[in-house]
Amino acid sequence: MNKKMAMLGWITLLGFGLAGLSLVYFFQEITLMELFEGHRSLFVQLISGLVSGIIGAFIALKIINAPFFRIEKQKYNALINTWPWTIKGIVFISMCAGVGEELLFRAGIQPLLGLWVTAVLFVLIHGYLNPWNWRISVYGFVMIFFIAVLGILFEKYGILSAIIAHSVFDAILLYWIAIKKS
Repeated sequence: MNKKMAMLGWITLLGFGLAGLSLVYFFQEITLMELFEGHRSLFVQLISGLVSGIIGAFIALKIINAPFFRIEKQKYNALINTWPWTIKGIVFISMCAGVGEELLFRAGIQPLLGLWVTAVLFVLIHGYLNPWNWRISVYGFVMIFFIAVLGILFEKYGILSAIIAHSVFDAILLYWIAIKKS
């Protein structure tokens, strides 16, 4: 894993993570301990996150590999494959994004703006809703529902469930695009 990739991972993990924890600490009536305990056992959070992340990734891969998405797939494959990916790098980046982004969006922002506004905001920021590109917007609309699932996991099970689902989702997609080269 190169230094730029490592720095991007750490910035996502620490920057987004600390911003999310700050929003919880200063603007919500929940302790950080309660946030991490969640509403279900660690085992239930682990399994629900794992299953949701796998299902979400395979739905995303169906869209990515659909004939109508061929041009976007080539563009994103080229973009992603500018980095020297390894399994270790995929796991690291996926975990940093899962932890950092879920602490910010699910734990920090969602209780303030609501599930659907947060889901749309997340997808917009990632560039998957584009009025000039209907193909990427199709993917974006599906992603809104997956991100809403992460929000529901957070609300019903706990933040660890959402973190695991996000990390697994990212790891599967990155592996499929960067290593397997689908």
